[in-house]
Amino acid sequence: MRHVTRYRAYPSHPVEQRLFTGFARCTFVRNHCLDNNVFRDSLLPELKKQHPELKEVQSHVLQKVVHRIVSSLRALRAMKAKGRKVGKLRKKWVHSMEFDSTGFKLTGNRLRLSKIGELRIELSRPVPGRIKQIVIKHTPAHKWFVAIISETPDTPKPTTGTRAVGIDLNLENFSTDTDGVVFEHPHNVRKSAKRLRRAQRRMSKKVLGSRNRRKQRVRVARIHEQVENRRNDFLHKWSRYYVDRYDHIALEHLNIRPMVESLDAKLRGRSRSILDAAWYKAREFIRYKAANAGTYVHLVDPAYTTQDCFLCGHREKKDLAQRTHSCPVCGYTVLRDLNAAQNILKRAAVGWGTPESTLVEIRTTTPPILVVQVPVNEARISRL
Repeated sequence: MRHVTRYRAYPSHPVEQRLFTGFARCTFVRNHCLDNNVFRDSLLPELKKQHPELKEVQSHVLQKVVHRIVSSLRALRAMKAKGRKVGKLRKKWVHSMEFDSTGFKLTGNRLRLSKIGELRIELSRPVPGRIKQIVIKHTPAHKWFVAIISETPDTPKPTTGTRAVGIDLNLENFSTDTDGVVFEHPHNVRKSAKRLRRAQRRMSKKVLGSRNRRKQRVRVARIHEQVENRRNDFLHKWSRYYVDRYDHIALEHLNIRPMVESLDAKLRGRSRSILDAAWYKAREFIRYKAANAGTYVHLVDPAYTTQDCFLCGHREKKDLAQRTHSCPVCGYTVLRDLNAAQNILKRAAVGWGTPESTLVEIRTTTPPILVVQVPVNEARISRL
């Protein structure tokens, strides 16, 4: 099993300068490959003869720069094969270095990097297993982080339980599940919008290239970083809540791009909330936690989950403002999001081998579900 642990790093000034120099050398190699359309690491020996300063960087680091370009090109080709409109890779500044298998040594809370030096890291938790790779990164908020990729020989055992839940991701709140648990939308961007506007307004008044503008840019970046940290904290708590309590988790396979780019006036004003919710990241958080815990995650087609009646299957179009599902055929009345969550679980359960008719029969004898609001800072939502 592979583990990724992230730690805060505190390099001294000389080590920091050597790291920035290494970033500049990696940037040169990356842009040279893009300019000449050469994406093989076999070009590095000849390139080092022409530019001896490249020898100041560990050889595997430069090789990983070329390998990352190849991986990006493969991803673009895969997207193009699916009919997506893609551009080309652009030249940019590199802000990270990747040490693969060699060139590093971790002793206590001290990390020594080849041709860089020693730096202190905040070892907040022990590194599991054997270290295979180390990535050091500099953020726009002028902070240093070290990501340690390690491997352990153990493999998760698949769960044998039968606790199942369906989760509907919606615009009214963040999520609603079949047990009636509702997670409210944290609205991290909205809460920080006023501070961000003020900081950006002040930065726009600074002279380009001045020291004051660079300092203000860091302040703006730290506000963005705080929003991202709050979002990740909420998503980790949310995903951990379900992975710890259920053996089968059913989610929608949402396509976010059409929802954000929709010309529908009803959705256009909610694009910020959709992006702030980060539904794709939430789905990936649940998937990787479930893989480590041996829990099953099923992605279902979200089409008509809010329009179909859970009991009789009657399909009736609903306006976005209509938050209650009331079936004119069977009279089943429930919250719109709860009906969608039940449909998601039913579709996933059919894939598990349970006949759809049996599920409907079981649900007709189930008492009404009590909707429970779960605050974001609820104590029983465990942290990662």
